[in-house]
Amino acid sequence: MAMTNLEALRAQCKLICNTCYVDSDVLKLALHNAGIDADAEATAKDPAIIREAIVIVKGWVETSRSESGISTSVDAAAVKNNIIFWCGEAGLDASEFVDDTITLDSGSDLW
Repeated sequence: MAMTNLEALRAQCKLICNTCYVDSDVLKLALHNAGIDADAEATAKDPAIIREAIVIVKGWVETSRSESGISTSVDAAAVKNNIIFWCGEAGLDASEFVDDTITLDSGSDLW
């Protein structure tokens, strides 16, 4: 079953953080800014899609954790592990996105 880059990005966000349900406009803008055609057929484990999903998820997690204190619905350690896993699947360097202490505060400007 073929899927578009837009569909792949939405699904990838949920794979990294199961509570991350991103609005279509945010997804389309992320793809546009990355120079990726939202309607083109997606490629499995596309590093560009995974990179954009990680950036979106980092913003989502930071917002969830900072709006009203720490949210119990976001498990930061699990998100970190998922980011590391998907970086490995896509051949990306996970250290670009996480460190030993998982600070996600840089993502808060996305929301």
